[in-house]
Amino acid sequence: MSTPGPTGNILIVDSDGSVVPVICARLQQAGFEVVVAATGREAITLSGEQAFDLVLLAMRLPDMSGADAISKVRQCFSRTELPIIVIAAEDNAAEVVQALQLGANDCVDRGVDLDILLARVQTNVGLKRSSEELQETSTTLSRMQRKLEYDLQAAARIQQNQMPSDDLEIDGWEVAWRSVPCDTLGGDSLNVIRLDDENWALYVLDVSGHGVPASLLAVSVSRILTPGRDGSGRHDTLLPPRPLGDVRGNQESPSVASAVYVLERLQEKFVPEEDSVQYFTIIYVTLNTRTGEMRIASGGHPSPVLMRDGQPPSLFTDSDGPAIGLIPLDADIHFHEAELQLDPGDTLLLYSDGVIEAFNPEEKLFGAEQLQQSLQTHSGYPLSHVVNRIHVQVQDWRDSNPQKDDETLLAIRRVE
Repeated sequence: MSTPGPTGNILIVDSDGSVVPVICARLQQAGFEVVVAATGREAITLSGEQAFDLVLLAMRLPDMSGADAISKVRQCFSRTELPIIVIAAEDNAAEVVQALQLGANDCVDRGVDLDILLARVQTNVGLKRSSEELQETSTTLSRMQRKLEYDLQAAARIQQNQMPSDDLEIDGWEVAWRSVPCDTLGGDSLNVIRLDDENWALYVLDVSGHGVPASLLAVSVSRILTPGRDGSGRHDTLLPPRPLGDVRGNQESPSVASAVYVLERLQEKFVPEEDSVQYFTIIYVTLNTRTGEMRIASGGHPSPVLMRDGQPPSLFTDSDGPAIGLIPLDADIHFHEAELQLDPGDTLLLYSDGVIEAFNPEEKLFGAEQLQQSLQTHSGYPLSHVVNRIHVQVQDWRDSNPQKDDETLLAIRRVE
């Protein structure tokens, strides 16, 4: 009668002609393939040439001790790779202990019942198979993890490419930015966009949540806000410039959509969904570089910091509005466009809430007031230095606390 259980290839190492045939017959009856070696050297050679699922090893061999045979097999195979069950002399505890210490998986007495021996064999072969499956699963997961990390890095590069270039220059103006995601992919984004000869747009947006979903939404919004490739300065077809004469907002040229209009279109595009609570905040600014005139609209975003030349910084709170994707269109809540004139020496700092909501080890916020103080402290330096120093100060503030949110800064200063 066959016994259900795992099967495989068994190597029997034993020179006892009265016992080996009986063991072979019982194992073969259970479905195992059996190979017999009469000496330790033959067993070692066979284990290197053929794949076995288990070795049934007598502790007393004609050419070497079972202990030596175990040691040599273990030089090539671990306990999980090739289980060894030793057949020890009855009532020889020292022999059993030595075998286990050298790497045997199990021990049986020479006079053990064949059904018990079979059960021991099946158990150890089953454990070997489980170990192999776990190893295969681990290898697959490691491969998938490497691919995921590669894909995330590729996505992060795409996201980075949608931000301003490091060599961005605007005649008569300084621009500097820094964006540090808390994960490989961030939900923050920013850009500085040339619309025509003297008009630019700049924005900072912050998507709720982190990781891939937030990053995908941030990339989607950034693409909509990016000018076409034809160099015309016009926005993507999802966000066309407002026709001249439209009474909502202000329109200075065919290539410049008002800040309010931009947020209105985004609100129409990204409506709340029943199965999702994802939304984003944004502050959008248009700038006439010749006059220094700015138009600012905010969708639930933190108020920017304004620092006039020679004066302490303050929050510019004139623009306000709802976050995008959070309030239904029929709520009839509108955006407000504020006007701001920057003169030589004036600085405007945009940022995401991850900056002011950074916690120190005592669970205190960095806060808008400390951000203003940091801006004033470093105001005499080039703007790139100012932004970097603020970033370092936020890092120092967090100290041992992990970064829990994306941290983004975008500053612009008029120098002429």
